Amino acid sequence: MIQEDIKAILPQGVFLLDVKEDFHQGVVKCVIDAEKPVDLNLTTTVSRTINDSGILEEQYPEGMALHVSSAGVDTPLKHDYQYRKNIDRVISITVVNDGKPYSTEAQILAVTDDSVQIQRSGVAEEWIPIADIFHAKVLIKF
Repeated sequence: MIQEDIKAILPQGVFLLDVKEDFHQGVVKCVIDAEKPVDLNLTTTVSRTINDSGILEEQYPEGMALHVSSAGVDTPLKHDYQYRKNIDRVISITVVNDGKPYSTEAQILAVTDDSVQIQRSGVAEEWIPIADIFHAKVLIKF
């Protein structure tokens, strides 16, 4: 229930990926992502918004600390906005085609609300429905 309450008060373009309650340490951990890069300014704004809303006091009358952080670079891509903000980057992608998964590396070329256009080495550009993507992660190369 707290997850829905938090989602309802987030600024436009900010998404709640996960909420974890750690009663042992007395902490509520929220992971957010956004269409634009998530920086310290945004995590601070979200933290203040949640604290000022009274949601934590209502749900945890005994008190809980709040930690708000961004999704890490190793977080799998699941939503269209995540693909959109990674256009031109190379991803590792696993697609389910005819019930069989296959994995490859590809560059993201374009994104719609329900599909991703990718370019694999030596293969024509193709559109993949996001619903058919089992797993996708941005590859970080040094």
